[in-house]
Amino acid sequence: MTTNTGSELAPTPTTSLPRLRSAAVLSAVGLIPAVVLAVLVVASSDRFSRCLTYGDYYPDCRHHGVGGSPLGWALAVAGLALVLVLAVPDRARRVKELRTAGLCVQLFAELTFLAMLLSNA
Repeated sequence: MTTNTGSELAPTPTTSLPRLRSAAVLSAVGLIPAVVLAVLVVASSDRFSRCLTYGDYYPDCRHHGVGGSPLGWALAVAGLALVLVLAVPDRARRVKELRTAGLCVQLFAELTFLAMLLSNA
């Protein structure tokens, strides 16, 4: 008669698991300077300066670009993906797949957020 202990069923943590958490945190922290740079690029664009000078009289200024709601949703998805990567315990089943998927979703949401910011240039 064999008995299964909890240690036989749970996977052992690998060395790549802390790297996935570190990558998620670095990506979240790296989003801050990326947003600052994107805002500077948008603020230095010709369209922005004309809209700032002439206001709504210039035809390009009537199109205000991406609104706040899609930007907020992209940041919310990135934040939830970060929480997923950080909250999955090391002994969970398929932990590597969950963290990898969470990191991919986080990176995609952050890149989408930055692309939406840059589309206002």
